[in-house]
Amino acid sequence: MKDNKDTILLIIVIVLAVWNIFNTNSIKTDVKSYKEKIESLQIEIDSTKKVNKGIDVKIDSVKGNVVKITKEIHHIDNNITIIKKQTNEKVNSVDTLTANELEQFFTNRYGNSKN
Repeated sequence: MKDNKDTILLIIVIVLAVWNIFNTNSIKTDVKSYKEKIESLQIEIDSTKKVNKGIDVKIDSVKGNVVKITKEIHHIDNNITIIKKQTNEKVNSVDTLTANELEQFFTNRYGNSKN
């Protein structure tokens, strides 16, 4: 009886060992497959990083242009403000002229149109 138990136990151990060997091989195969997938993903990541660097360079260039154009716009706005102020001063100064001074101004500017 004891020999039967030992034999059955030995058979079970052998079956488990064989089963373990077959399962271990399939796990190794899966690991290899995952390594290949990881490598292909790493290649894609590297190529994406390269594209991102190119985009970053373009973004920096556009930012530089935006800053330059913004400065030009501020300069133009300042010029417009100055011109508006000067025009306002001239319009206001015309209001202070007397009729004789206005007549003299237009005569000097356009000539005497009375015939």
